Amino acid sequence: MGDENIQLGFKAIEVWPKGQEAEICGDPTIRITTFTDTQEYHPRFVAKILEFEEHQRLRKRYFRGAGGTKILNLGQWVSSEVELINARAMSLFKRVLECDQAVVDLSWANVYRSGDYCMPSSQLRSTASVVYCLDPGDEDPEDAHSGRFCFVDPRLHNCCQEQDGCMTTPFLPGMTAGTMIIFPSQLVHAVNPYTGKRPRITLSWNINKNALPGSSLPVNLEQGA
Repeated sequence: MGDENIQLGFKAIEVWPKGQEAEICGDPTIRITTFTDTQEYHPRFVAKILEFEEHQRLRKRYFRGAGGTKILNLGQWVSSEVELINARAMSLFKRVLECDQAVVDLSWANVYRSGDYCMPSSQLRSTASVVYCLDPGDEDPEDAHSGRFCFVDPRLHNCCQEQDGCMTTPFLPGMTAGTMIIFPSQLVHAVNPYTGKRPRITLSWNINKNALPGSSLPVNLEQGA
């Protein structure tokens, strides 16, 4: 696919490492992969996001069910670490959709603090959505589903184990630090209420094969991960 390297300090990091695979995750339309070189870029990336979270001008905050605090437009951040993760999201899109072009309509970081969650939603103006886990946050020994990303869509067989078309079972893909998942943007997804002390941090992209006319929609109550 012609993926390049991104220079992080004195080290060149492959955008798509040799042998990296995007595997089917519960449904053929959902693919997942986990990068193992996260120590090369996660610490600086997390520090930058938490720094941005402190600035009122840079962040967007709605109510707890709107997906935590958001920092918009990853592609405009001046950072080699951001450049690397953006390139990996684009590469995943092109590989899964078997195309040569990927255009981001909207991208953002999500910072979940205790009590934050994301109500079930789908994404507008987008062919596929990508979510990347920077830090899953703290586990809750009393609630294994705390802060878990899940699909709650009656079109997915994994969500309708009792009866076709009847959503009875949320589908929770396992996501650890370094996991990236891609799925059709119209699938209904959510994030369970987070109860940890350490911030739960993810990145999200809405991507198309070609640029759409008009401006991208602002992050609102329908957008989270």
